[in-house]
Amino acid sequence: MWISLCALGALALPTASVASKEADTDWHSGPEFPPSDFAPEVPPCREVVGRYQSSPVVASSPPREMPADMVSAFTAGGAIETAEFYVDDTINGQGSHYQYPAADVEHMITSAKEYIDGKRSTQRLPPMDQWIIEALRRHPLKGKSVIVFGSMSPWYEAIAVAAGADTVTTVEYNNLTYTHPRMFQTTPRNLLPPPTGFDVALSISSFDHDGLGRYGDPVHPNGDLFAMEATRCLLRPGGLLVLTVPVGPDVVAWNLHRRYGRVRLPLLLRGWNVVDTVGWSWRRFEAPADYRRSYEPVFVLQSPLQGLDRSVDASGSDVKDEF
Repeated sequence: MWISLCALGALALPTASVASKEADTDWHSGPEFPPSDFAPEVPPCREVVGRYQSSPVVASSPPREMPADMVSAFTAGGAIETAEFYVDDTINGQGSHYQYPAADVEHMITSAKEYIDGKRSTQRLPPMDQWIIEALRRHPLKGKSVIVFGSMSPWYEAIAVAAGADTVTTVEYNNLTYTHPRMFQTTPRNLLPPPTGFDVALSISSFDHDGLGRYGDPVHPNGDLFAMEATRCLLRPGGLLVLTVPVGPDVVAWNLHRRYGRVRLPLLLRGWNVVDTVGWSWRRFEAPADYRRSYEPVFVLQSPLQGLDRSVDASGSDVKDEF
């Protein structure tokens, strides 16, 4: 099922709780969503990737409050609640440099492989990590080129290598050094994608931060949607995105993260084919919850096989200011 705003608006929202466990955990059995007037138009890949590669690292702390002229766009005209939880991971605009030597990376890879191969119980891991490993068992990475968006430690890169990925390229606004022959680190500005695109992308607790400035990224109400479009353009046709974001009733906790509900989730997923979910629950999606205690199921999304203008101009020409 291709997620589109027309399809998402086709059915009425439910008035009763989901009747069975099977229906609760089946993404395709749940309610559809109303269309939104806050869906930006999608430019061609040449423009999307050019803008992504020209994204500046903001050399200052993020604003302590949501910019007044952006409140309507961040909240979809007031349909999304807001909360305050300020975080400055730019270290007062100085940026960060996370470094992991070869011995530490190899230890992570060994541990990850034991979990993937069933030699250690994944019950020792947080639920999200259990779900990620299950998703990669269902959708193997052997021989694949993988791109990882956002990282502060090479744990998910280690899982990818342990699962058989050929190369793992991490893109991060700040500096990274993960010492391993199959791991590569870069910034959006220096990213050189393969001519045919990456096979698989991982975005683990990452895109919900895009546009909030927490990690030195430019403040923009649609930063998360732009990140999803850039990912589609950087994947080969039919490539997969393994995605986790907080889900539940919509909220923008400035500038901790976004939580995706009936308003924002369909915008995030539009244009992707939802081929699998792990850990999904319609009950948890609907239930009120503390935004500081994230529930992040795994979505396995497929990039369109056709119909997407994937031509890329690495020079960043024809880049517009607005997404």
